[in-house]
Amino acid sequence: MNKVDVIILSLVNDDKSYNTTKACIDSYINTADDLIENIFVIETNKGFNIENNYNQPKVKVIIPPDEFNYNQFYNYGLKLCKAEYVIGPNNDLLIQENCIQNIVKEFETNPDIDSISPIDRDWHRHTTLYFPDDSKLYYGYETSLHLFGCVFAAKRKKVFETIGYLDERFFFFYQDNDYSMCLERTGLRHGALTSARVKHKVGGTSAHGAERTEYTAQNMNIQGDILGNKWNQEKPYCTGGFKKFREYNS
Repeated sequence: MNKVDVIILSLVNDDKSYNTTKACIDSYINTADDLIENIFVIETNKGFNIENNYNQPKVKVIIPPDEFNYNQFYNYGLKLCKAEYVIGPNNDLLIQENCIQNIVKEFETNPDIDSISPIDRDWHRHTTLYFPDDSKLYYGYETSLHLFGCVFAAKRKKVFETIGYLDERFFFFYQDNDYSMCLERTGLRHGALTSARVKHKVGGTSAHGAERTEYTAQNMNIQGDILGNKWNQEKPYCTGGFKKFREYNS
């Protein structure tokens, strides 16, 4: 099997955020060490001392001089990648057994797929309704269904030589919507793979509490306008996947 480079985006300012990122790194190593080439941690570090690259030899920590920008930080990592496949980028994920193996196997046996999202049955319970088979690839581009939180694996060269680097105007919101539109408009195929499982520790990549609420209020409308203008669509305040989530849980 070909190797995978991992990109993890991280905001570290205390023990809790450090341990969130370390748990994510460890889950990659513990479940798929033989398939991992490098783990690039692109980090905003608020003065927290990190020693020994999270005690993992495959980890390389990069601290850009810029304020946190989701797509810009992903692009930092992408420029360092050399492996055939790339996966990431949230730091609040726990990779489950055989997740990476099943993604790589799908890439290497299915020439019709270019980008894959793993799933979390607990966080996105509506996937049980729409994706009932536990070992199937479901093609599609719908955010919060086929793609959640911009968590994806990709055939690195094919995807990013086609769509280019991620649009850095999306610094925290709607990056998944933009990525899915880039794939669909260029004819690249994406799908959710139900045999690739993760656990999502919600909120670990972002700020918490009142700080996050204020940040959301200030910036979601701005980036929604950018997305709408870019793709000539109305503001996507509620993506189809979230509608399905509400339908399933009503």
